[in-house]
Amino acid sequence: MEFKLNTVLKIYLVLFCFSNATQVTFIVDMSEETVVAGDGNYPAVYVSGANINGPGGLAMTDNGDGTWELTTQLSPGDYTYKFRNGYYDYWDGPGWESDNGLIEGGCAVGDYFDRQVSVGNSDLVEGGFCFGSCDELCNSDSIEYIMVWSDEFDGSGAIDDAKWFHQTQLPNGNSWYNNEIQHYTDRLDNSYVSDGTLKIVAKKETYTDQGQTKEYTSARLNSKYAFTYGRVEVRAKLPEGVGTWPAIWMLGQNISEPGAYWQTQGYGTTSWPYCGEIDIMEHWGANQNYVQSALHTPSSYGGTSNVGGQYISNASTQFNVYTLEWTPEQMIFSVNGYVHYTYNPNPQNSETWPFDAPQYLLMNIAIESSITSSFTETEMEVDYVRVYEASTLSNQAETVPVYFNAVQNFPNPFNPITTLKYDLLEDSFVDITIYDMLGNVVNNLVNRNQRRGYKSVQWNATNNQGQPVSTGLYFYTIQAGDFIQTKKMLLLK
Repeated sequence: MEFKLNTVLKIYLVLFCFSNATQVTFIVDMSEETVVAGDGNYPAVYVSGANINGPGGLAMTDNGDGTWELTTQLSPGDYTYKFRNGYYDYWDGPGWESDNGLIEGGCAVGDYFDRQVSVGNSDLVEGGFCFGSCDELCNSDSIEYIMVWSDEFDGSGAIDDAKWFHQTQLPNGNSWYNNEIQHYTDRLDNSYVSDGTLKIVAKKETYTDQGQTKEYTSARLNSKYAFTYGRVEVRAKLPEGVGTWPAIWMLGQNISEPGAYWQTQGYGTTSWPYCGEIDIMEHWGANQNYVQSALHTPSSYGGTSNVGGQYISNASTQFNVYTLEWTPEQMIFSVNGYVHYTYNPNPQNSETWPFDAPQYLLMNIAIESSITSSFTETEMEVDYVRVYEASTLSNQAETVPVYFNAVQNFPNPFNPITTLKYDLLEDSFVDITIYDMLGNVVNNLVNRNQRRGYKSVQWNATNNQGQPVSTGLYFYTIQAGDFIQTKKMLLLK
């Protein structure tokens, strides 16, 4: 991701698995910075983090082309860090990466707005990030998301057929793509709603349909809603088992595919991959703790070349929020607010970007031929699917706020992410702080100047150290100039 700002600091992290530790290479582009010489105790450019080497940091080496590099070994775990340019004051001064550029919400965490990297036991690529991306992506005042479509999966029994379509027809006449070996069905055995969640169930069973007998069944859902641009959030717990392939993804409404919902509605005019495919989340049981996002376009002949992902330790034991932010310029993929891939091709044309037309959602569990003989049944559990429409302040020029206002957070109760909205009558210094019932500060979400307009910020139920907080009642205070308002919110787990 690149942004043309006055200061551009590009960060690339390449991680390699090595013995009991992981080899981590930090590379920082200083070509547009004035590098400050070290003072004997501190190097010129270095990486510093409390659980890496404390404030003293680890020295980086000048590559001679404007980049500086450090290779070190870190044990698996979560690390916070910053880059520093020369020595100034201990925790402050122009040497540290700007706090204004590292804002909570996927770019950074903690009191000092540190960067965060999760190191696993397997090869991992983290990046590339740039200093400006945090400022523009996480601190943008121009974008507001309004929910336009959702399914909370309340009730019990069959899925809502006003919102979802069971795609069951074998597109090749006798099989699905990618050498998958399942039948998709519309039976309650393979998809149903109970206890506030959707269950998509993959089973080992002999089942005959369309003249073909297969040994596995599952479900593949198409949304009866299609849209262009916005934010998609899906809170889900993933299945287990080598050979299982669950996915939360999107296809162009115009795809020509036998048996697909929008094909049956007369929209099917374009073959894959010219219709475009957006994989919000893919997971393979053979790589249990890794989730992936990808784009399939004509420029890659449909191949998986535009891809990124991250390791999460609880993919199948806890719910996680998988998010896509889709604008006319780029797509950003994250899990629980932590970004792992951004797609913004250059050049952007019909070959690299078939994404200026409506797409619809799909959720399914496919079965690969590598399925283990011991497999019997597994499920993907989905708490909610939410689609938000993006609107900009430029489009709201006639509706600038006429008074200060703090809107009740939504959803409320929530788990694990909620959105706090507020309206600024004028340019103001804004402070948004979350407190527990004893009045202790839990998290400082916003502490900066903002331009007037309609604003929003998300809280992912973590404290200032990036640690999850417990279930309970919390208070948040929004202060802008002389305006101050406090509201309650309830976290349920």
